[in-house]
Amino acid sequence: MYYFVVNPVSGCGRGKNIWKGLRKALDRRGVCYESFVLRHPGEAREIAARLCTLRRPLTLIVVGGDGTINEVVSGLSACAHITFGCIPTGSGNDFVRGLGLAKDPSAALDAILHPQTIRSIKLGTIRGDGFARSFAVSCGIGFDAAVCSEVNRSRVKDLLNWFRLGKLVYTGIALRQLAASRFSSMTLVLDDGRSLSYDRVFFAAVMNMAYEGGGFRFAPDQRPEDDTFTLCIAEGISRLRVLSLLPLALLGRHVGRRGVHLIPCRSVTLQADGARFVHTDGETPGTSRTLTVQAHTDLLRVITR
Repeated sequence: MYYFVVNPVSGCGRGKNIWKGLRKALDRRGVCYESFVLRHPGEAREIAARLCTLRRPLTLIVVGGDGTINEVVSGLSACAHITFGCIPTGSGNDFVRGLGLAKDPSAALDAILHPQTIRSIKLGTIRGDGFARSFAVSCGIGFDAAVCSEVNRSRVKDLLNWFRLGKLVYTGIALRQLAASRFSSMTLVLDDGRSLSYDRVFFAAVMNMAYEGGGFRFAPDQRPEDDTFTLCIAEGISRLRVLSLLPLALLGRHVGRRGVHLIPCRSVTLQADGARFVHTDGETPGTSRTLTVQAHTDLLRVITR
């Protein structure tokens, strides 16, 4: 049985139009399916939680972007009986980019209905001050999370998405946050017992895939099948140097530069000197001083081709 979770406002309304075409294709092929067209934030998480209780094999497909995927995986308490698919309609689509999924809706639907390749990937879980979420792509604290928070509240994003220029919003807000964001003293406790302390951390991101933020290749070698995450930290560098490193990060050429650290870990606890914005797959559940990250107990089977 196929279950479609559809975000109609994803991509500034592209989700609604794409779903109309997909629904016609499904009906024409005589596919047995059930669809859920989202009406309010948090609904995708509730739907995923209900589907987990069925305890029988099913295919769960998100028609949406990274934010919708994040809501769905945050609702999954058990993944063993679920096969996951994605038909992208968002502006960032780092999940699709990280797994090399089809971007064209028709090609993505064909892959889901006739899967050739399925990859079992890990999910991450985080616990902050008063919230717990899961993530598929990445989570972070500091600058990148502050950018996500402002982007998600920006009305300009919807306007530019009409013209497929959503990345300009990220660029403009990133420049503004570059001037406004505060450096933070931070202590990291890794799963192997190491404790690392830094005085001027600009951001720390725990990467499950290579990309975040709409295409920044912060962890070039990270694969979601790996049993470790990549902890990417930018610390002890000036704002001007951060500005020079961001274009390099689009190509993954920031690796090895002064002040940039990529640390493999299975779990990590991050303790900042004050509450900072947190993001999971670009969504911002709140601010936190402490963040604990580890892998979900189950792997998620994802249709890739």
